Parts: sequence; structure tokens; C-alpha cells
Amino acid sequence: MRILFLLSIVLTLALPFTSYGVMPGVEWVQEDARWKLLGDVPKSLDQPGSDEHESASELMAKARIAQDKGNNWSALGLYDDVVDDYPNTVYAPEAHYQRGLIYTERHQFESASKEYNKIIRRYPEYPKFNQVIAGQYKIGELIQEGERPYYWGMIPGFRDYQTGLDVYENVVQNAPYSEYAPLALMNIALVANKDSKEEEAIDALDRLINNYPSSLLTPDAYLTLAETYSSLVQGPEYDQEATTQALGYYQDFMILYPDNAGVYSAEAGIYYMRETLAKSKFLLGDFYYKYRNNPRAALTFYNEAITVDPQSSVAAQAKEMTIKIRDGVKAPMTPVDWIFGRYKRPSEKEYLEQSEVDNLEDESFQIQSTEAFLETPGAYAEEDVGPDGTTQEYEGVAMPLEPFIGDPEFIDPIDDFEGEPEMVDPLLGEPFEEGIAEPYQAPGPTTPEQKAIDKMQDANAQDPNLPAGAQ
Repeated sequence: MRILFLLSIVLTLALPFTSYGVMPGVEWVQEDARWKLLGDVPKSLDQPGSDEHESASELMAKARIAQDKGNNWSALGLYDDVVDDYPNTVYAPEAHYQRGLIYTERHQFESASKEYNKIIRRYPEYPKFNQVIAGQYKIGELIQEGERPYYWGMIPGFRDYQTGLDVYENVVQNAPYSEYAPLALMNIALVANKDSKEEEAIDALDRLINNYPSSLLTPDAYLTLAETYSSLVQGPEYDQEATTQALGYYQDFMILYPDNAGVYSAEAGIYYMRETLAKSKFLLGDFYYKYRNNPRAALTFYNEAITVDPQSSVAAQAKEMTIKIRDGVKAPMTPVDWIFGRYKRPSEKEYLEQSEVDNLEDESFQIQSTEAFLETPGAYAEEDVGPDGTTQEYEGVAMPLEPFIGDPEFIDPIDDFEGEPEMVDPLLGEPFEEGIAEPYQAPGPTTPEQKAIDKMQDANAQDPNLPAGAQ
């Protein structure tokens, strides 16, 4: 998190020196008690000397004087008059910006964020764009640090982390290519985890990893994502989706950042996730062995427990159970078994059928590969009714020809073009005559023609005088 803190300081210091856009800025001159224009006003805005421009300038001066005296309530009203009455002047976005600063100071965080959003939507060429993003980011930081909102700037309220999440999200949406975007995503994850909103944390970290892979925060994002999934693990008795995800991200972190200081935390996480996953497999094996009289299924899960974490104590127990099963040792009778008898053991056929059903229901079997699809021909169905009324059905890849051979009305597709010039296959060329021992040689790398072409191409490739496209 030290990187996160340092990047925040660097960006905050750098932003005041960065400005762009065609709209001129305005600067408060304390000695003259007036706002000074820092450039030419574009023709699309009210020009200096016009009634609107001068009236807005006068209101802005009164508002800033009240603001400097600490009379924020009066300043907010005067700035609001500029925004409502003179939106087409260069002072309107500055009025929004000053209102955002005042609302932030008064801990009216939601109102401050709305003022900054109005600038971005209505005045995208405002030269203090970076300062606006910095202002939004500062609001998120204050909320993240536990600062309480104040209703009407006077009555303290409860901590509202959701507002902090929304503000950070605004930073990402408003300035996705700025250095603040990955910082905001990381902070979304931290705030969401603090507020027990793990799904939002996972979403933010996933976007950080995929959208900003070169960021200094990406290694921390991998590790935090693994830790977030790890926090969702409830134990070996429950669903292991979170365990599998956590294990995967821990391993990704180890592979991608082997020299990172977080490697030790990742190693510990891998150890506990493997242990939990192996224990889960072992418990499933116990269930089928002790309560379902299904040693074949139990053996499968015991072997999976050994594979997941072969060096663990769970793996040692699983090996003992596999030996028992192979030796034919039956599970102890449960009270239910004494009353109703043992659970019916599935036959080998039933087991295989159920395994096939399970495989088909598994997600990996839902996607049929292209090769498998092409290998499955379409079926041709034919029903033939004979003179005696009998019906003969046929289903296959094509209609059978055998019943038609010998029929005088049957046209053999091979002899269909007798008397017409025979078509020459463009690839195979002329058919060879009967009695010739060697068939026609199709064009390819072994023909003399192809060898000559290859030789010419090799010579051209060695010729430095030819352009690249001609080689």
C-alpha cells in the first residue's frame, strides 16, 4: 500500500501544473479583489464587456470575498446564481469548481461530487480538468479514511462507504486514461472489502488487472484478488469455487511476480487453499464410502485429495483409505444401515452411466469442439412403401443406391455425362490411361515445375536489389 500512498502524493503535486483545453481559465487576484482572465474567450461564450460577462464577474468577486471570510453559505448562494443565470460565461465552470471545494470542506461529499460531475458533463474543455479529477479522488480518500458526512454541513451522519465507492467509480469513468484510474480501482476494492462487498471488490480488481496490466498496482491487485477470494472460503464442508479461484490467483501471482515481496503471503495462501481443497475432496470420499456404499466414487475423491496436496496429512489419510477400499474393507455400519440395511451399491454399468451423465452436465462438456461437430454427419431418413404395403425405413448419411441398381429408369451419376466432354479436375489434371503404371502426379513440392518455382523464389530472396514485396 506504500506504492498507493506515494502515487497519490505525486499526482496531487503534479496536477496544478497541468492544464489543457480552449476555454480560458480564471484566476483570483487577491490584491485587486477580482477574477482575472487567463486567455481569450472563444466566440461561443459571452464576451468580456457584455452584460452577462460583467454581471457574472461581479457575482464571482462577491462570492470569493465571502468564501475567504469563511461565510461559505453566502458564497454557495452567489456561486449558484452564476451557474443558474450565466451558464454561458467562463465563470460558470469555475463557480461549479468552487462549490465543489466548499462542499468538500463542509463534508457534504455527495454534493461536492455532483458539482465536479457537472463540470465534466457540461464543460469538458474546462482547463482545470485534472484538478476536478483530483477533487473527486480526494472525496473518495476522505470517505475511505472514515470521515463522516455532514448533513447541510452541520449535522454529522453515519459513515457512508457506498458514496466513496460511487465517487471512485466516477473517477474511473471520467478519466479512464489518467493515473488516477488504477488508483481508484484499487481503492474501490479496499473500501468494498471493508464494507463486506466482496463482489464489488472482485470486479474492481479484475478490471484493474485487465485494463491496466502495466500499472505499479497490478501485482497488488493479483494478491488482493486472491486474498478476497480466500476470505470467501467457508471451509472444506462448503462449495470450493472460491477456494479454486483464490488458489489460481495466488499461483498466477507467484508466476508473474516471483521477486515481489508478497511472494511469502502467496505461498502461505497456496498452502491453506490446497489444504482446504484436499480436505474437501477427502470429505466427499468419506461421504460416498461411509454413507452411500459407493467405494468406486470414494476412491475417485480420495485420489483427487492426494493429487491436490500430495505432501499434506490429508493426503496420507486418503492413501490409507484407498488401501482399505482396494483390500475390500467395508465401511462401518451406521445406525441407519442397521435399521434399513446398507445403501444399495451401484453396479458397474450404473456407475458408468451416471459418470457419463455427470460428464455431459459438466460445463467443459457443454462446448462441442469444431472437429467433433464436423465428424458428426447429418442423417438422411428415407421411408419406402412396397407394393404389398410393407414399409422399409432407412437412416444414414445418404440415400442407399443398392435398391436402384439394375432399375432401367435409374440414372447412374457416374455415367450421367456420357457423350459430353469430360471435365478435367483443375488439381489432378488429365486422368491417366489404363495400363499406365504411374498415375498423374498432382502439383506439389515434388514436381519439376514446383521445384523450379521454389528455386526461383529462393534466388529472389537472396537478391538485395529486389524490394521486399518482390522477393
